[in-house]
Amino acid sequence: MKRIEQKFKELRAQKRAALIAYICAGDPNYETSLATLKAMPAAGADMIELGVPFLDPAGDGPTIEIAAKRAIAAGMTLQKVLKMVTEFRKSDKKTPLILMTYYNPVLKFGLNKIFAEAEESGVDGFLIVDLPPEEEQEILPQISKTKLDLIRLIAPTTDIKRQKKITKNAGGFLYLISLLGITGTTLAKAKDNVKNLQNLKKISKLPIAIGFGIQTPQQVREFSQIGVDAVIIGSVLVKEMAEKKSSVEIVSAVTKKIQEFSKCLKA
Repeated sequence: MKRIEQKFKELRAQKRAALIAYICAGDPNYETSLATLKAMPAAGADMIELGVPFLDPAGDGPTIEIAAKRAIAAGMTLQKVLKMVTEFRKSDKKTPLILMTYYNPVLKFGLNKIFAEAEESGVDGFLIVDLPPEEEQEILPQISKTKLDLIRLIAPTTDIKRQKKITKNAGGFLYLISLLGITGTTLAKAKDNVKNLQNLKKISKLPIAIGFGIQTPQQVREFSQIGVDAVIIGSVLVKEMAEKKSSVEIVSAVTKKIQEFSKCLKA
């Protein structure tokens, strides 16, 4: 059983939703980012979304965009992201880890090798933000040679016909965007997502995670109560990292935040 599938199975038995936590790989530097990554599972992150820094992150707000610039300025590359995952896997064999990226870094790395090398390093899935289903045939032959899950995004305005098209080759879980706009700028409301969640459950048996605009423990609690399988937090953690100076302070701040959010999901 794949790590993502196994984790959702365990959490269903506990009757609680997963907490998926995002950080940008290499922010503010490789060493601090790796230390933070290693500390996240024990703090309560059931799964981790590791962002590949990119200079033109169209779907991300200013908080994550600035984090990506810090990481790139510190020398972070997709190759180093895979190295970071390899280091993480030396001490953690169970926590699912998804790479969140844009298509350009994947294409530049090489479609003939990126997925195989990612799987070898210990990655469990890819979330390629700007890859529409119309273009996914470019990667399906290569990713299908691995056990990697292709996580797909569903916008709040997506109709059922297109949802079916998007979810056709999806795996792991579906990422339902909670609101229109970019990450980290507006607070999402659970009640506004009930209908979309119900409709999506009718067309797919995959677990459903909700993200974008979730920045408080209260929001996490409310979203978990409408029947989602996972809640995703990102900008709120990245903001904590930007406000602290030393590696020790950054790791402490992020783990404390994750603990606060995780408590809201305990059965």
